[in-house]
Amino acid sequence: MRIVFAFCLLPFAFSSFGCGSIPNLESAECTAARNSARQFYSFHFANNMVPSVETFKAREQFLTPRFNAALAAAFPSDLDPFTMSVDLPRTFKIAECTESSPTNVDLKIQTYWRDDASTRQQEVHANFVNVSGKWLLDSVGSKGR
Repeated sequence: MRIVFAFCLLPFAFSSFGCGSIPNLESAECTAARNSARQFYSFHFANNMVPSVETFKAREQFLTPRFNAALAAAFPSDLDPFTMSVDLPRTFKIAECTESSPTNVDLKIQTYWRDDASTRQQEVHANFVNVSGKWLLDSVGSKGR
């Protein structure tokens, strides 16, 4: 009985030590900005994405005052300023993070269109800044930004 117990316990003991040694390759700033980006884009995709005064107002809590003012000044437009597309994508993925400073992070956001025949992907760059401890979206641009 002790031998069976030892064989069952040993793999568990070694696996718990192994999991603790996996390094986190991303900075704390990237992780925090990535979480904010996930919250924002999840909200954006779950709600009406068509640009309007109402949709911008609903997203205001996720945006810097500067970016919010820039959106208001550029409206009206058919272009969704958060995906840089007129044809609205169906889903997104947060990709690579680049930390410019402890308060400024760029994230690549991959957007996808899927139908029965194909999947199309586009990438935008979202800049998040830390404002009073909260990571807010400050700009979105295309690849050549």
